[in-house]
Formats: sequence, C-alpha cells, structure tokens
Amino acid sequence: MMACMAIYWTFISLYFIIFIVKAQNICYKCDCTISEEYSDVRAVRKVQPVCNEGSFRWYNVYGGALRINFKPIFRGDFRLCFVLHAENARVQISQELPNESTYSVNYKRPAGLKRLLAADGRTNETCITSSGDNIHLFLEPERTVESTGFSFVDMKFIMEKNNEELVYNTKEECRPCTDIELIKAYCSHSDVVIVGSMDDVKHIQDQTDINIKISKVIRNRELLIEGPKKRNGPYITETMTRHRQCGVEYGPGLFLFTGKWRLGQLKMTCSPYFNDWSLVSKRAVLEGSMDCPVVS
Repeated sequence: MMACMAIYWTFISLYFIIFIVKAQNICYKCDCTISEEYSDVRAVRKVQPVCNEGSFRWYNVYGGALRINFKPIFRGDFRLCFVLHAENARVQISQELPNESTYSVNYKRPAGLKRLLAADGRTNETCITSSGDNIHLFLEPERTVESTGFSFVDMKFIMEKNNEELVYNTKEECRPCTDIELIKAYCSHSDVVIVGSMDDVKHIQDQTDINIKISKVIRNRELLIEGPKKRNGPYITETMTRHRQCGVEYGPGLFLFTGKWRLGQLKMTCSPYFNDWSLVSKRAVLEGSMDCPVVS
C-alpha cells in the first residue's frame, strides 16, 4: 500500500513539474524561438538570454505573455538596447520596477509595471539603463480589429557596458570620417566594406535607409548577397542605415561604404567618394601608415 502511494505521488509530482515547464516555456539561449501554436495553457513564458547580444521570435502570441530577464555576462551597470517587430499584433512593452513586481507562472500581469512603448510594426531602437544586475521586460499582446492572420514578434537586443561613449551624439555620428578612422574602418573596424553607388534614399521616422548597388565586396560579415530581393538588374543590392539628422541625401557617383551590424541592421560608418578613398589609401601606402593591403 505504501509503495503504491509513493508511486502515485511521484506520478503527481512529475505531472505537476511537466505542467509548470510547459506553462513557463523557459528558454535559456542566445536566440530563442517560442511558439504558442499547440499550447492550451495561457501563461507567462519566461525567457532569459545567456548572451550579451541575441534575438528571439515569438509565434502566435495570443497564448500568453513574455517575461524577459536581461542579465549580461559582465559585471556592472549596463544599457539594454532593442528593436522589435510585431506582425498582426500590437504588443505592450513594460519594464518591471525593482522590488515592486510579483511573478506567477499563471497568466497574471505583475505589479509594478512601467509602460515603455507599444509596438505595432517595427519600432525604433529603444535603450534602457540598468539600476541593478538585470532588467526585466514584460511583453503582453493586445488584440485589435486589425490583428488578423498569423501573429509573431521578432526582437533583437544588445547589452553594453554603461559608459559615456554610449551617449548618443548626433554631431559625432554624422561627421565625416578622418583619414585615420577611414583606414581603420577599411582594414579592421567594420563588418562590411563595399564599393557601390546609391540606388535610392528613404527617410522613415528618425532613420534614413540608403539602398546601395554593390560593385565590389571587400569585406563581408553576414552580408546577405543571395536571392532575388538582393538584386537590381545586374547589381547586388544592400541597405545601410543612418540617423535621419545626419541629412543623407541621394548623390551620384561611386562610393566606398563601411558599416557595422547592430540589432539586425547595417549601420553606415564611413562613406567617402571612391576617388577620395583612392587618394587616402595611396598616400597611406607611401607613408607606411596603411594597416592592410588595398584591394584593387
């Protein structure tokens, strides 16, 4: 009899543990995929990224809410920056205030939430400074009359050490690169270095998208150069972005473009005319200050 009772309670305990794991749908990765498609449990799903930079995708979002614990792998104050794209859903993004939030695996909004923004489509980059070891965000979908079809949320994030260099400075970002900065961007400080011309320039909210027809790829880190969407006639195309306050406008001619990936977008860093770059690189080679071979 005692053995039967022990087996019974073991079974109940295992069932309870499985239920809780299913309800929480915990994800401890750099890049997470969470789907509510086959779930009949309306609950708060817990996500805790284990990298300073990553992303997650949340499908069929009306099955519950997400609670994300952002904790960097370095010590000290930090800044969390993210962009979010919501398709067929409106998502309310809130920050849990320290020492004021309560949490349950059941579908229940924590107390002590500070609303940050609502996402319907793609958001601009949003940054939050930590006041402790971590930052908790709470994502909750809001169904609207326009919310039809399959819903998903795509979020990309980065956590950086908090210092004065992270303070956005329009004047600093928008100024032309010096010769030294240009050489470093060409040789080592860029994810992508390409030669090309502007196809068109679009201003969207506070961001400028520069569509580029690529003539030559000099450095390529995660540059997607395959597929019909990446072609314009005989040219491979790519989009770089810059802050709208930089005042980038369409200009004819051949350019050298350098850029870095940030939150899924290719941020332009330097963009001299190619003839100007040729003069800079030739002078650096003659003076012995060129840090790498120049691709002809």
